[in-house]
Amino acid sequence: MGNLTESDTNKVFKKPRGKKKLMIEAMNDHLGVVSIAAKQVGISRETHYHWLKVDKAYKFWSDEAELTLKDFGERTLHRLMKEGNPMIVWNFNKTKNRDRGYGEHIGIEHSVEKETVFNIIVKSVEEIKNEKLNNQPKAA
Repeated sequence: MGNLTESDTNKVFKKPRGKKKLMIEAMNDHLGVVSIAAKQVGISRETHYHWLKVDKAYKFWSDEAELTLKDFGERTLHRLMKEGNPMIVWNFNKTKNRDRGYGEHIGIEHSVEKETVFNIIVKSVEEIKNEKLNNQPKAA
């Protein structure tokens, strides 16, 4: 919508009332989880998605709630990064700094002789047979 103020957007898209208003508030309270918010308000998830399709004002304010949630996530991420949380720093680097070599790399190297693989398989089969034999009830 450009650089509109909240009062401008209220003129364009009036804030929802009733259950629609409650749903947007519940979405904020429950971090965007539709099923929990809908249950709290007493509507179905389908009703929420229907409102998104047919009510431009509801969609606008629902999208605004989503942006608010994303802003909250970014603020929290920045705070945790400043605190030096290693998992957050690593996750940030592997998603934002892939071009600098922080992406996930999975390398599997192996050099196994055929005989070794065969022995492992045979041993595993023998162990299974022995377990079955040992777990059978004893005859009286």
